[in-house]
Amino acid sequence: MKSLKWALLVAPIIAMSASATTPAIARTGVSIDLGNIAVGYRDGYYDRGHSYHRWGHADAMRYRDRYHDNYRDMAHSRDHNRGW
Repeated sequence: MKSLKWALLVAPIIAMSASATTPAIARTGVSIDLGNIAVGYRDGYYDRGHSYHRWGHADAMRYRDRYHDNYRDMAHSRDHNRGW
């Protein structure tokens, strides 16, 4: 009976210490919906609502690889008709 009481007292302490040593994983990136992009550029993109957004180099390359017909390899300020 004594060992059962000790097991009930010690189990939560062991569980808390095990969960405290598990590192937290933080997401540092921002995900974008590539399907909502009307025209992509090196420095950003216009969404289907005609709003401009900046993006990182990796997102631009991923968009270029998937949707090369709607990607322009230039800064958005150089495209005078803004893609439409």
